[in-house]
Amino acid sequence: MLSAADPELLYASKEPDIAYLAQTFKETQSDLGEWLDRRQRDYDVRNCQWAGKSDDFKKHASSNSTGEVFPWPGASDQEVRLVDENITCRVSMAMHAVRRAHIVATPTESNDVERASVISNFLRWMVNSKMDEFYPQIELGINHFLEKGMMVHYVYYDSQELKQQKTIKLDEIAQVLPSIAEQITLGDMDGELVDILKEEFGVSRTKGRSMLRELRKEGETTVPVTRQVVSRPKIKALAPDEDVFWPNYTIDPQEAPYVFHVLRMTPEQIKSKVRSEGWDEDFVDEVIELANNAQSEDNLYQNRETDEFMRTDDQHIKIIYCYQRLLDDDGIPGIFCTIFHQDSTERYAKHQLMDYQHGSYPFIVSKMEVTNKRLYSSRSMAELGEPLQQVLKVETDAAIDSQSLTTLPPLEHPIGRSPTRWGPGVRIPYRTPGEYRFADTPKGSAVNVELRRYIKEQSDRYFGRNAPGVDPVEAQIKQQDFVDKVFQHLKYLLDQIFSLYQQYGPDEEFFRVTGVRDMQKFSKGNPGERFDFYLSFDVATQDPAQMLDRVKAVAELGTMLDRNGVMDTEQLLTIGVGQVMPGAAERIMLPRETASQKAVEEERQTIAEIYAGVPPNVRPNDAHEMKLQVLQQWLAQPDVTQKVQGDPALQERIQNYLQQRNFQITQRQNANIGRLGAAPTQFGETPTG
Repeated sequence: MLSAADPELLYASKEPDIAYLAQTFKETQSDLGEWLDRRQRDYDVRNCQWAGKSDDFKKHASSNSTGEVFPWPGASDQEVRLVDENITCRVSMAMHAVRRAHIVATPTESNDVERASVISNFLRWMVNSKMDEFYPQIELGINHFLEKGMMVHYVYYDSQELKQQKTIKLDEIAQVLPSIAEQITLGDMDGELVDILKEEFGVSRTKGRSMLRELRKEGETTVPVTRQVVSRPKIKALAPDEDVFWPNYTIDPQEAPYVFHVLRMTPEQIKSKVRSEGWDEDFVDEVIELANNAQSEDNLYQNRETDEFMRTDDQHIKIIYCYQRLLDDDGIPGIFCTIFHQDSTERYAKHQLMDYQHGSYPFIVSKMEVTNKRLYSSRSMAELGEPLQQVLKVETDAAIDSQSLTTLPPLEHPIGRSPTRWGPGVRIPYRTPGEYRFADTPKGSAVNVELRRYIKEQSDRYFGRNAPGVDPVEAQIKQQDFVDKVFQHLKYLLDQIFSLYQQYGPDEEFFRVTGVRDMQKFSKGNPGERFDFYLSFDVATQDPAQMLDRVKAVAELGTMLDRNGVMDTEQLLTIGVGQVMPGAAERIMLPRETASQKAVEEERQTIAEIYAGVPPNVRPNDAHEMKLQVLQQWLAQPDVTQKVQGDPALQERIQNYLQQRNFQITQRQNANIGRLGAAPTQFGETPTG
């Protein structure tokens, strides 16, 4: 048994002990054997896999190792996906919440208040526009969360470069550096020119001489130019029973002495790491040779892939990344990463100190339930729902078998005289009445139907689904608790994402997205800068009727209690419209500034109609005060005043229009008087009795 106090798991060294790490990896998986077995069973429960299962959902003796079938060959053996239904429902609910949640960055220091809004907007852009894999990987992680009881996301910074051929022309060089172009043409300084090309473009001397010849002969040449095609944080959901392993005694994953991350890579991918990431070439050759000579793996813990393609695929090689929290010679902790193969006892691909400045393992981990402090103590929804699913399957099979007996009961006939045909309209000769008859069958019972309904109701109540027989308040509390757990996980995920962008992300992209010009005031900040990220979502928003009732209740409270006018009624109206007609609020609700401008434009059109001789009519629900003010401003103009005084017909139209507008204003005031019991007073006025 390996101990966390072993020197290899405490202190950093230039040359890691690969044999020790490989042994630690195998023993870690062995220690987790019982937990891994339970996760395999969870997969079987969710996907309705069992020994002897047939494609026609019937029991056959040939599919059973003992050759015995209960109650009879051909009996029902149906799939009942109760667990999968509950998991799928919760995944959909969680993804609905995640996609509609508001990402907010709150400052940890007072001088970060102004930056917090900028960071919030930038993260929203990052998640929705830059990180294409964000939502699919979150969905996969939530599936692991419910099926396996644990959700793990790997957070890293992806930087990829691509080489392209660029054409360089001698004429272009002559325009910028005429002296160099002249030397290329004359051929007097080929040695120096080759050195310049070698330094400028990072090519070999052979390539430099070839470029020089092409420039002199053809007037142009091509050169490989490296261009960065990917530079952003990325996340990846890891299966906790296949891709990542902590010691079985782990309490806090960030404080564990080590963690193993297993990657499956093709030989081509492994070879490319030599150039892109500086992997040891001898190690690469060795692991590819080991893979070519490897026998098929029978060990459960070496072959836990659930996908049938992955089970039969021998083109992938398991590469292990071991992350360790080790002390250096000065006793300062750091996270080191060693890349190796479990069957290689000496060579390794790479060993280095991680330079992520957030100082944490690049894994975000959450448990579905917290009933024990240990990491591997959480049960899964598959484990919790298995008993109810099994009972429901028994009842379903019994109901189908009972119906089969009712449709075609066993046939009694004299010994040695079985009928050759049997079915509707078939003629069966007989000697003695009653020689051939259907055997008595068990009578169907309504209890079976009620029992299945009760099992489903019990499952809905246990997992907090909105269904008949379930307390809606209790269901909402359980749903909100689940969404809060997912959001707590995303909080730490966003923290590492933004920290990595601060460390590696391009400054120009940050300023282009945020639109902030003051680079000193609104820089990306250093990776040690901290913000508290959170997401907010109310599960009640999934019930439009309940939300509309809430809006009405808030409106009534505002009518009774909002004495200082602090309630934003436009926002409240937007929420109400959004619940009645989801997605329509953005199309039919105008921003306040736009609505004001629209009212002014409408009144100008009305004035034009009055002036042209068209008598307008006033709408009851309108911005009466604002439009009246626009009309009065128009009437106050000297030339308009003179025109109105000399045109009795125009005066009559204006007078009629003013009466309609003032009448509507009076009606609105009367409604307030009826509600308040007196006319509303303005500040500094004394109400009249």
